[in-house]
Amino acid sequence: MKNPDIDIFLRFPKDVSKEELKNLGINIGKSIIPDGFAKYAEHPYWRGMYNGFDVDIVPCYKINKPDEKISAVDRTPFHTEYIKKNLKDGQRDEIRLLKAFLKGIGIYGAEAKIHGFSGYLSELLILKYDNFENVLENVARWRKRVYLRLGEGGKKFKDPVVFIDPVDPNRNAASAVSEESKSLFIHASRSYIDKPNKNFFFPNPITPISNEKIKEKIDERKTFFYVFEFPKPNIIDDNLYPQINRTMEAIAKILKDFGVINSFYIVQDSKVYFIIELAKNNLPRVKIHEGPPVWHQNSKNFIKRWKGKALRGPYIKGYRFFVEVKRESVSIERVISINLSNYKLGKEFDKLKNVMKFGEIWNFMEKLDRIELTKFLDFKFPWER
Repeated sequence: MKNPDIDIFLRFPKDVSKEELKNLGINIGKSIIPDGFAKYAEHPYWRGMYNGFDVDIVPCYKINKPDEKISAVDRTPFHTEYIKKNLKDGQRDEIRLLKAFLKGIGIYGAEAKIHGFSGYLSELLILKYDNFENVLENVARWRKRVYLRLGEGGKKFKDPVVFIDPVDPNRNAASAVSEESKSLFIHASRSYIDKPNKNFFFPNPITPISNEKIKEKIDERKTFFYVFEFPKPNIIDDNLYPQINRTMEAIAKILKDFGVINSFYIVQDSKVYFIIELAKNNLPRVKIHEGPPVWHQNSKNFIKRWKGKALRGPYIKGYRFFVEVKRESVSIERVISINLSNYKLGKEFDKLKNVMKFGEIWNFMEKLDRIELTKFLDFKFPWER
């Protein structure tokens, strides 16, 4: 399997304080991998390279039952024990195949950046369906609701994929999987069954397209690309990416009248770039403003407020009052300038509004990662490259 990794769990007695747990975990990690570094989730753990392998050294509490957990990772050794106990001969290779497939198509990992299939969930799928090919055959038949389990019982969940954790029936082992990751898994499974290919496991690298080609593709679309540049907050990825998504949603709401066609982001070493594609870069002076239903108690106030002040109206359309009013801000720059302070971005990005840079994509072209731009403008599924 490409780029394997190793997790080592250091299990401490429950009477060890969280501060001691943190310090002991970091110190033991340093002694094993001196040139490693601390990562922060619910509590710190140590990461580094050892004999060519990516290794995470994770402190946790030694508990007797999963429901005694003090932190989320305390349950993980029970997952490992369950898988080892229930694996049949030859299924380890089937798990390796499935994990390589999920990595190849870009949905391996439960972290917030990916919202995909964790290692444990991959192992459960092999236990459920017996082997790699059976997993794909069954996933190819998944529909809107997916509810899986190995035993009896299990709580109800509303996630796109539900796999009741056999170690803890009150937990969905697939809770991290997004609708998009589920759908990509379905499509990739069908595509592989139709035409098996090693590119599903080892996709070809993306060849960045030139500036000239980027300009040609954007010109061909006859749309307007704008970029919002923020310093990258110094927070862990599992906090960063939900904040990125919230910020992207807020920017799209501010610019909704310009006709949002696409939005995506690029995370680089010290910057985060939010890129939004719009149908137009100027708005008409007239704006339709929706009022209350004619029978609503506020309808009299609405009429009083706008009569003689609106460009047209109040008038009735369907069961509501409407007016057409003069729009004060018609350019993207002006709309952003007036409205940005009124919208809540991701917590850390909210603090960076004053240092945000904004403009047409051509002003940022030398800064933007070519591979990420190519991914968007010349989109192909990983196995089709």
